[in-house]
Amino acid sequence: MRKILLAIIALTWFLPSQGQELVVNFTYDEVCLGGITHFTSLCYISDTATHPRDSIVSLAWDLKGDGKFNDGNDTVNNYTYASPGFHNVGLKALTKNGQAKALYKLVPVDYLTPLFSAVSGCVQNAVIFTNQTLVNGDTAVTYLWKFGDGTTSSLKNPQHYYADSGIYNVTMLASFPVGCLDSVPHPVHVTGIPVLTLAFSRDTVMRPGDTLLASVQGTYDSIRWSTKDTNYTILITKAGYYSVEAFKNSCFGKAGFNVVLKEKGPEPVISNFFTPNGDGHNDYWEILNLADFKPCQVNVYNRYGIQVYSSSDYQNTWDGSFNGKQLANDTYYYFVRCYNLIEYKGNVSILK
Repeated sequence: MRKILLAIIALTWFLPSQGQELVVNFTYDEVCLGGITHFTSLCYISDTATHPRDSIVSLAWDLKGDGKFNDGNDTVNNYTYASPGFHNVGLKALTKNGQAKALYKLVPVDYLTPLFSAVSGCVQNAVIFTNQTLVNGDTAVTYLWKFGDGTTSSLKNPQHYYADSGIYNVTMLASFPVGCLDSVPHPVHVTGIPVLTLAFSRDTVMRPGDTLLASVQGTYDSIRWSTKDTNYTILITKAGYYSVEAFKNSCFGKAGFNVVLKEKGPEPVISNFFTPNGDGHNDYWEILNLADFKPCQVNVYNRYGIQVYSSSDYQNTWDGSFNGKQLANDTYYYFVRCYNLIEYKGNVSILK
């Protein structure tokens, strides 16, 4: 009887005491592809503070997820994964009294490759950017766009208007909160608005019964006149305002002019358009009936208020020059003041 009692006492000593349970756990840090994942064991024996009877004697890691616990036996282990995604990682612990437990966790390795496309356009339209970034892992991606003109955006798929034409080097920076960070450049071509050049078969100041041919010079994808014509040249038989739009590479330019009938009237008839290109047609700015109101002072200014022409006896001879040089294609502003103290003012455009 005494021998049996001693055997029971010995067996009780080597078996785990009630409440002394092996707890297996570990921590890891989330990294980007190419980074080092750090693993730390948190294994312990519960309820050992008063009468410790058991202890952990070995640890074994399965860092490759192949079911073999042969990738390390330290409390802290490091590993670098060659592919992104979730990796199955296990930790097994063994105690002095024979308790053994294992735990597996899915450990993420994030991957980020920034990529985008851009639909180039002209300064009249927004450039549309499409984000095509490849993401594996954390979906909380932040973006920083640098549009190459000093402006930025944090939108995923932004649109941007450029003030001037040119080639802009756009960069998109993509990042994860865990530290994945990469950027990609992309050139964006922005086309300028086409500048239209018009040609005329005769002056835009006409006599009754005259005809006038107006033509768009250059090559464009399409033409659209205010008369609904789509040809490069239109025939004009009556006075009025005419305009044309020319489209090229999704951009369009626009020009317009007045056709005036040359009839004597109660006040000067002032042309708002002339083409001093030396072709013999419409080369000079015309003011009709001015002789009926002489003397008249004629002054012309540019958009900055600088006087570019002046005459007290205008003879329809101004060819759009200033200080011996031809002025640029633009809109200028005239003031005509005659003896009757009536002032006629408006604008005149130079197109060559």
